[in-house]
Amino acid sequence: MGGALVTVVVLGLVGLAVAVAVVPAVTGSRAYTVLSGSMVPTLPVGSLVVSRPVDADSVVVGDLISFVDRDRAGGETRTVTHRVVAVDPGPVFTTRGDANAAPDPHPVTAQDLLGRVWYQLPWVGGAAGFLRTGPGLVVGGGAVLLLLGLCLLVPRRRRPGDRAVRERG
Repeated sequence: MGGALVTVVVLGLVGLAVAVAVVPAVTGSRAYTVLSGSMVPTLPVGSLVVSRPVDADSVVVGDLISFVDRDRAGGETRTVTHRVVAVDPGPVFTTRGDANAAPDPHPVTAQDLLGRVWYQLPWVGGAAGFLRTGPGLVVGGGAVLLLLGLCLLVPRRRRPGDRAVRERG
């Protein structure tokens, strides 16, 4: 039982790593961590959102898009993921967070569109962000080594009918 559990945990972590790092890298997508509650309950704070580049003309009302939000006064930028609530010629998008009462103050142009949300992993973004730091790499690497060690150290149970292997001396 112990060996099977370790195998399931290792495979689950490998699958999660593929979804978080490999798939976005191979497909040209980008992963973002949800930092605010503006999209609750659709995107809980700490979720990892993977957005795939799309042609701006393919975006429709209801899509979740990631875009560059430019602070008109300070010149700073941030990445935002919100729902499209209107599409005007250009195309220009009006967006709004699901938890917000009013639309976002600035329209999103095709130039600022980063992509359409492809998939999201609730509560994984915080851990993924931590693993990108120095201490996170140490903790993550240590966890991988620990799990690999467990895989090697946990003995396999013999089942009835398994042949005994005779040692040669």
